[in-house]
Amino acid sequence: MNAKISKWGVIGAGAWGTALANSLAVAGQNVLIWDRDPLVVDDINKFQQNRKRYPDLAVHKALKATGKLEELVAHAEIILVAVPSEANMVLATQLSSMLTPNHGLVMTAKGFRESDGALLTDVWREAAPQLGPIAVLTGPTFARELMEQKMTAMMVASHDESFRATVADGFDVPFLRVYESSDVVGAQVGGAIKNVLAVAAGILDGLQLGHNARAAVMTRGLVEMARYSKALGGKETTVWGLSGMGDLLLTATSTLSRNYRFGQLVGKGVPVHEARLRVGTVEGILAARIVTVQAQAHGLDLAIVSAIDGILHGDVSAIQAAEYLMQRPRVAEFDS
Repeated sequence: MNAKISKWGVIGAGAWGTALANSLAVAGQNVLIWDRDPLVVDDINKFQQNRKRYPDLAVHKALKATGKLEELVAHAEIILVAVPSEANMVLATQLSSMLTPNHGLVMTAKGFRESDGALLTDVWREAAPQLGPIAVLTGPTFARELMEQKMTAMMVASHDESFRATVADGFDVPFLRVYESSDVVGAQVGGAIKNVLAVAAGILDGLQLGHNARAAVMTRGLVEMARYSKALGGKETTVWGLSGMGDLLLTATSTLSRNYRFGQLVGKGVPVHEARLRVGTVEGILAARIVTVQAQAHGLDLAIVSAIDGILHGDVSAIQAAEYLMQRPRVAEFDS
């Protein structure tokens, strides 16, 4: 158990936020979690459960909840944001005046700002320039397995070496191993683009094109991920780790992944809008469009990501996109 105990505030008591907050509580941290739903807040405080997300599991008895963001910010030394990427835009503006240099931020969403493709760490820094250190927590993790305390590995990336060590120490539990990195850009690029590639893998499986095709797209997709990371100032090698390849191996091969299930439905001929309604939030849809537009601006060849974007916006059928990818001119496997 850690000798150093920090005050943590977790924003978002969804499946992901609850699993992270619970892990922190198990590690002995002082954790307060926020949610807009008063029923969830009462459930955690009165019954040590979040039955909306985990009806069959209890949360740690030390975990407390609030429905007031002001209370959470006043409590916390470290604020962990566990809401979808699009919600970060609103939340960063909403919290900007409350945050101080004494607050550290841990961002867990996987996406970009729609208007210009900005990384979410930049969104927070722009909204609250006075904010203390920022870190990205990412990696191959299904929330329920973390909640069930199954073996998991993640990575925390921050330019601040001391802060990323503090974040990693906060999750000092037997079932979770946290690695450290200084590559904030690569960590975010990997986490976001893997959602697009998970959609691609699902589409291939929906088309019943075989395991060979899926392995090829996943591998070549990682090359595109590395190109995009490098263009934004990140390290190409980061995407071969937990935030890129690790996360992709998880989400592109399991029906527990919303992006993969969505892709399967599209591959089977279900219209995009209907598949989205069936699955719920599909981060890969918006990420595909943002990365495609930004790749063009940077002069990058991201054929797989662009093909998926074309499928999702009705520009090409799934089978036509697959044929196009196979018929492209031959190139060296890696850029020289």
